Amino acid sequence: MCGVIGILGTPYAARESYLGLLMLQHRGQDSAGVMSYDEQTKTFYSEKNLGHIKEAIAEDSLTHLYGNSAIAHTRYSTIGQIRKDEIQPMLMNYPYGILMAHNGNLINSQEVKDELMKKNKRFIVSKNDLEIMMNLLAEELPKRSEKLNFTDITKAIKVLYEKINGAYSTVTYIADQGLIAFKDPKSIRPLVWGKRKLTTEEKKSSSFNFSYAVASESKSLEFLGYSDIQELKNGEVLFIDTNEKIFQEQISCELPLPCMFEWIYFANADSKIWEHNVYQFRLKLGNYLGETLKKKNLPIDIVVPVPDTSRPSAITLSEVLQRPYREVLIKNRYAQRTFILNSQLEREKAIHLKMNVVKEEVKDKNILLVDDSIVRGTTSKKIIQLLKRSGAKKVYLVSTCPPIIKPCYYGIDFPHEEDLLAANKTPEQMAKTVGADAVFFLPFKKLQQAFSGRKTCDACLTGNYPINIDHAQEMIKTRVTHEKSNLPRFS
Repeated sequence: MCGVIGILGTPYAARESYLGLLMLQHRGQDSAGVMSYDEQTKTFYSEKNLGHIKEAIAEDSLTHLYGNSAIAHTRYSTIGQIRKDEIQPMLMNYPYGILMAHNGNLINSQEVKDELMKKNKRFIVSKNDLEIMMNLLAEELPKRSEKLNFTDITKAIKVLYEKINGAYSTVTYIADQGLIAFKDPKSIRPLVWGKRKLTTEEKKSSSFNFSYAVASESKSLEFLGYSDIQELKNGEVLFIDTNEKIFQEQISCELPLPCMFEWIYFANADSKIWEHNVYQFRLKLGNYLGETLKKKNLPIDIVVPVPDTSRPSAITLSEVLQRPYREVLIKNRYAQRTFILNSQLEREKAIHLKMNVVKEEVKDKNILLVDDSIVRGTTSKKIIQLLKRSGAKKVYLVSTCPPIIKPCYYGIDFPHEEDLLAANKTPEQMAKTVGADAVFFLPFKKLQQAFSGRKTCDACLTGNYPINIDHAQEMIKTRVTHEKSNLPRFS
């Protein structure tokens, strides 16, 4: 899972994309990059590095990223540690000059890579799926047209759709042509776009009347002052040219199945995805959990959220159960999100830095510990240990997500079934593993009810994969090889 943003029209495109990217930091912490294009000098400018956004990109460097178009990216890696030459956005010099970033995962990347090499003599030098997508796009675009038209672009992307298999949301800038955004036919990964009127000051340095932006989440664009924000449809291509003409076409009309994990865990609470506000959705999950747990008659003294994403659910859960809501886990705001760290050892070490316990509120209490999901169980186990060492009498663990029993191959980093706590264990066995007195999950039917009829990708809960996974094991094998080649790496 990653965060992307693309800006077209404002002379402050790089600075704006950087600020918008900060609103997407929760989507990835491995690397960050901003690249811009200056039409006057026909030059691309770049700033990118490993680490958090503020570590990777010095704010004063943004003044040297000229031009009225820019793309930015923050990465959460699904291939282990990454190299600097794999940091997005990525640039291809021919044809035109293609600047690109994406969020997602290709399942048949090795197959497409081999075909590009054999048929087109295109050598893929990185392990980044994006390079494969860029080469496919470059191969299909007309090479000698001075000006691309929308038909040229949709034809190229249709070929890309035919050849690649996976989940992806992509933003592209083609030098002197315009900004392109498109999604996979199932729309598994989110992508929104909007516009805003340029200020008088901006117009002095731009031929545009409006600035246009594409981003992974609506809140990023709202923060930057964009309006008319809308989700790209499944299989939709958006093209905004340098004359401010907007072209849109849905070139693939399959059933959209956005990832349910966006609402449960990844997205900002104040974002909206496919018309569902994330915060309100999480409140609803807490209500449904409360209805389920009421029948258990557990001797609960306080309801405690695992910060941060489970807070809304814990609030409504406490209201339904009529038990006090208490934030006794105090988070170190400078620690990384442990789920998206690259190795088990890294996750375990980070948990000790991540939280402290308010012992006075915990001592001799029966605690209902609310988490958004239980993936590997690492975080749950350490938090329960912390609570019991601080004097908690009993700890009941409850998840707002149903049991995760199958790997994700679409961009979330749990591709191995043996890593999943719920894959081969009963709730009683899971409780014993993490040290809880009992473990409870939101029933799957309640999750479906929360979406009010919206179909989603729930393959990790059901094993019903909406996109072909025939090459999944090959993808995992490549990933493991890549991890071994990037030392130091913990296993």
